[in-house]
Amino acid sequence: MNFDALDRYLDTFYQEKNIPGLGCAVAVRGEIVHRHFAGFQDVERGIPFGEDTLVNLYSATKISTAAAVMRMVEQGFFGLDTPAAEILPELGDVTVRREDGSVTPAENVMLVRHLFSMSAGFSYDGTGRAMRDLLRETDGRPKTRQVVRALAEEPLLFEPGTHFKYSYCLDVLAAVMEEAAGIPYPEILRRELFEPLGMEDTGFTLTDGQRTRLGPEYHGFDAKTGRAREVIFREGFDMGMGPEYRSGGGGLISSVGDYAKLAAMLANRGVTADGKRILSEESIDAMRTNQLGREAMEDYDRFGGWSKAGYGYGLGVRTLLDPERNNSLSVKGEFGWDGALGCYLLADPDTAGGVGIFYAQQEGGSPWYTWHGLIRNYAYAGIL
Repeated sequence: MNFDALDRYLDTFYQEKNIPGLGCAVAVRGEIVHRHFAGFQDVERGIPFGEDTLVNLYSATKISTAAAVMRMVEQGFFGLDTPAAEILPELGDVTVRREDGSVTPAENVMLVRHLFSMSAGFSYDGTGRAMRDLLRETDGRPKTRQVVRALAEEPLLFEPGTHFKYSYCLDVLAAVMEEAAGIPYPEILRRELFEPLGMEDTGFTLTDGQRTRLGPEYHGFDAKTGRAREVIFREGFDMGMGPEYRSGGGGLISSVGDYAKLAAMLANRGVTADGKRILSEESIDAMRTNQLGREAMEDYDRFGGWSKAGYGYGLGVRTLLDPERNNSLSVKGEFGWDGALGCYLLADPDTAGGVGIFYAQQEGGSPWYTWHGLIRNYAYAGIL
């Protein structure tokens, strides 16, 4: 293996892309075989970006949610085709806004599978009347189940199972897990994933010691001056719902060294490097099976643009259907997701015994999706 080309590419990011700090880890057969870090955790203080630098994951959180849900499916708490209303009764009385503007009861039953595949009919619009009322009544600090009740009061955008819309679906799944297990969603993630994987630096809150390793978010960073338009120390991301709200779709904090353990396990067909099984092969294959029909795929293509060309959407993750459309060195069935500040997770169980990649950076507002494909291909070139 030789990752020199990958490292040289990543080393250009500070000067050429104005990325203050970044890290990347590559796993093969469950083992982390390469790590590379460049730039700074804190530019002003000259602290290098390292394996234990903590960053906000934003939507890369969704991969943890999806894996934890599959753990609960395996344990029999519910199935993919369980009606969501069997667990959250408020989802049994939802309505749909029709093309003519009318609002009528939903005809299709909303399934757990629909929440998983972003095809339940929700949106990411948190400005509806029910949500505004909830935020006012709770002084802007609602709990997960309260948010789901408010979402259920608003008309769905379409019949469950018919279209794709990137949305609060994974947040609703967090409430499904809480209700089914009888414990809070963060505790489920800790019990089902983070403890078994030894992920000690991943969570929604930080200890005092961890807080010193949290890198600030740089918005509009200029490498020539070493300054940014805005520097924000943000501990997690609460979707505008306040500190009590734990989002299934965003909000985790982690490090390259820690979150790469999740990528490695998923790529290794659910098994850690030391042989501990976290998910069954059947669950891994279910996650990376495209769930979208023709019309939903058209929605996804419009949403994903060229950076996700050739991908479909499985259970909480993108899944590669056509490598040629994405100029990809990976193969069909490669899966994962990314996050708004540049985090990117890839799992490919079918290449070189299983390839996992996790990449993170700190510059907000940069077109991070434009270089994920090259990071992926340079990593594959180093392995193959």
